[in-house]
Amino acid sequence: MSLNTARLGRRRRVLNEEVLTAGSAIGIAARTDLARSSGDTPRYGEGANIENHPQITDYVPRRFRAIAALLLGGLFVAAAGEMIARHADRLSSLTGVVSPAEITAIFSDGLIAWTSATALLMAACLAKLIFSLRRHRVDDSRGRYRIWRLAAFAAVALSLNSVVRGHEVVARVLGHFSGWSLLPEHAGWWLLPATIFGGWLLITLIREAAECRSASTVYSLALICFAVAGLSYCGWMPAALDNLQGTADRLLPVIGNLFLLTGSLLFARYVVLDVQGLIDHGEAIKSMGQSSRDPGKSKNSGEDSPAKRETAWVDGSEQESDDHPQEGRRLSKVERKRLRKQKSRNQAA
Repeated sequence: MSLNTARLGRRRRVLNEEVLTAGSAIGIAARTDLARSSGDTPRYGEGANIENHPQITDYVPRRFRAIAALLLGGLFVAAAGEMIARHADRLSSLTGVVSPAEITAIFSDGLIAWTSATALLMAACLAKLIFSLRRHRVDDSRGRYRIWRLAAFAAVALSLNSVVRGHEVVARVLGHFSGWSLLPEHAGWWLLPATIFGGWLLITLIREAAECRSASTVYSLALICFAVAGLSYCGWMPAALDNLQGTADRLLPVIGNLFLLTGSLLFARYVVLDVQGLIDHGEAIKSMGQSSRDPGKSKNSGEDSPAKRETAWVDGSEQESDDHPQEGRRLSKVERKRLRKQKSRNQAA
């Protein structure tokens, strides 16, 4: 009886607060309309207010087909640039004034460089978003989230270099002053640091994204593309594939960059859904429930089972007073949060 009385009293207080809030809002709006002159009418509707603006996480695609469409679009643009390079002679004969080298440099190389720069800039934005969310994870005591900030800076630098191509100039300068020619065209001066730093960074990202298997798989594909491109640039391709060396040098880096973007999209999607509580961690909850039911591992033998906890009070507010208080220990805040998520998933199913 006392429980029903307390709930009715709480409901009455909530309704009274809503009425008072609505009345105050109407009064403020009326006073604002009276104080506003005829020339001070608002230029925008209610939908333009700041509370109606989209959040940055709303731009992360939730559907896999949207991510797949973005990847296929980038691959199509890269393939178009390669087709222009292959048919540069025919296009030059059609124009009559533009040489095949100019067509290849302007349209093919420029289109591929633009695709790489765009993909890397988008990957940098996603890495920054992942960093801003992962830094609030409570079980990351080692601060592994900091790798995403480094990944964002590296992606911005690579995006700039994909258009400027400053690594080739720096390699020539270092080869000239040192007198060492590492690999053809002094490629070793930039290929060796890129292999060490880029390989470490990608492997770290693969380990960090291991929770999302699709993201870690796509990151692994990007690592394979970059490794094969490095071997091709060094001239270590099989003899049967010598005619494809130019294609590999042009396409494999941009395909690797597109895979980097796709992996970042997949992991950003996973992190956003995990923050919203939409990722099912059923195995961890199940193992925790089994350990709580084991009398040898449990500190309190009178602890309730997860089935009983799910039917108990889990709405997250202050618990109402009851004549018959719950026996055993009181649930912690973390346990109540997990049970609320489990109850919402059961209701959705």
